[in-house]
Amino acid sequence: MAGRAYQIAYFAVDWNYELVDKTLHGLKQYTDTHRNVLLRIFDCFGTDQDNAKDRSEYRIFSLPDLSAFDGVVILSNQIILQRVRDELVRRIDEAGIPAVSLGYPLPGCVTVTHDNRAAQYAITDHVIREHGARKLVYLTGNLYNGCTEGVTRLQGFRDACRDNGILPEDVQVLEKTWRTTDGTDTARQWIEEDLPLPDAFICANDEMALGLMEALQENNISIPGDVIVTGYDNLDSAALSCPRLSSVYCDYRKLNYHAMETLISMIEGKRVPSVVNGEFTAVPSESCGCPDDARADTLRDRYFQQTRFLRSFYLLQDQLAQELFEANNLKDLTAAVLRNRAIFGCHDIFLCFNDYYFDNYEKAEWTQDSENYGAEMVLASRNYLRFPTRQLLPEPYLSRERFLIFYPLHYNTYSIGYIAMDGLSEAAKMNLHESIFNFLEIAIENIRKKELLRRFNEMLDDLYVHDGLTGLYNRFGLQRFGPEIYSRMLRKYGSAQILFTDMDGMKEINDTFSHDAGDTALRAVSEILRSCCSGEDFIMRYGGDEFVVIAGGGEEDLKDRVLAAVEAWNEKSGQPFRLGLSVGVVHAGRGSKRSLEDCIREADKLMYGIKTARKVGR
Repeated sequence: MAGRAYQIAYFAVDWNYELVDKTLHGLKQYTDTHRNVLLRIFDCFGTDQDNAKDRSEYRIFSLPDLSAFDGVVILSNQIILQRVRDELVRRIDEAGIPAVSLGYPLPGCVTVTHDNRAAQYAITDHVIREHGARKLVYLTGNLYNGCTEGVTRLQGFRDACRDNGILPEDVQVLEKTWRTTDGTDTARQWIEEDLPLPDAFICANDEMALGLMEALQENNISIPGDVIVTGYDNLDSAALSCPRLSSVYCDYRKLNYHAMETLISMIEGKRVPSVVNGEFTAVPSESCGCPDDARADTLRDRYFQQTRFLRSFYLLQDQLAQELFEANNLKDLTAAVLRNRAIFGCHDIFLCFNDYYFDNYEKAEWTQDSENYGAEMVLASRNYLRFPTRQLLPEPYLSRERFLIFYPLHYNTYSIGYIAMDGLSEAAKMNLHESIFNFLEIAIENIRKKELLRRFNEMLDDLYVHDGLTGLYNRFGLQRFGPEIYSRMLRKYGSAQILFTDMDGMKEINDTFSHDAGDTALRAVSEILRSCCSGEDFIMRYGGDEFVVIAGGGEEDLKDRVLAAVEAWNEKSGQPFRLGLSVGVVHAGRGSKRSLEDCIREADKLMYGIKTARKVGR
């Protein structure tokens, strides 16, 4: 296919994992055969609960700037929440680009679907005509939130009953929501209330039918001996069920291929019908009393393939989990993901973090709503690359990838970022992708907490060895670092000097001008010592108004510079008090046998002698 490159956005939800897997494979097949199509799929694991977790999942739909795309496809029958669909329709209209809706109609979109009414009619008609069912119970899909699939399938069921002369009193419709538990709960209610079984349970999808069959069989109800059960979608799980579930087959791979063909035609200005219908086939089988001739070979082949895949998958998952939880930082984690990308079924995988999450592990420092994506993202690779979020990925990565799937990364209600992959994995079909992402999200959050703990411990350690008022080292700091610095000074300079300093008149400052003034004086002395010493010198508040300095022996004028700095402060400070220091100095050579403690004691004595002499001189 020749022509310019088209960039397409595709929105999906892994509501039914097998159907979405078939969808993704159909899309991959299309991009493999159409080299001028760049497909960006935005997928998540949202449900219809619209809770905090759902909001975090659906946030991935807000990621793309649709004005940068040529067209959009929405897998509408998997996006159950109407507000989510409505928001997508609004953004498509705002961007002014063509769009296709898969599954059922959306405003402003061409619809690509199969005839749900006719398909449900076909399987219901078969059960009535071929197996003589006259009393029927129908389990609907969701009939609300604008979910036309549920409505049209119900219509097909009712039409088949009417056309076959089924009396209204012999038909019962139970409003359900597509879930496996809907079928399970229905069977249990039937049994607990000892209700008479109908001739057939007709279910609007396979998930409900499988849940229903399992619960009935647990209570020794034979299928189809006691009751017929049918589904819809012909999932692999339906094909492998016992008995094999009668269902309806729709080629979702082909349907998505048609959706892409239709959209490209719209982009190129060609006329297309407002509705494009795909094919369906009724698949009567064992659960309605029909044979399944290919069952033995099918079961053996699928069991073999699934067993081999799961064995490989769990080995890969164990390896990934171990490496993720051993990672101490994001670089380690990113390296672990890249080493284990086989589990994701892709060649290239990209971890992108919100800039506010990456820059500030402390949530209190985040400057925006933590459910949203930041203005910039950080791609974790060998180096961290920042790029505008609207680009999705930095160049040249984005332009070289024609097929990319984006999934959200979040922890509870706040967004971490997203992950982008260039391929598909069998894990998606078995609902195992979500568990991998959960591992990854927890591992990332653990790293954030590890870093916060490390910083907290550093802060505690800093408080432990530093004086709270002056910021200088304290006695614990002297014990930890003093001897090492003293030895280093002797090695480096051949000698060291220890200054022991005591403030003159500190009691008078406190008594006359308040203890706040005393604190000001202590901080002033600490700043004077810092200004006179080099960065490698050790300065500490020894206790009260006493200070100790360990410096290189070559700074012969250090004491004089300290005293001169005190006088300069007195002239310029504007304080009502004057600073005064008494300083004792001891020098130690490289061959000296005096320990640091000996030198400090000797300097203290010298300082005390100077202070005493000054008092006597007054």
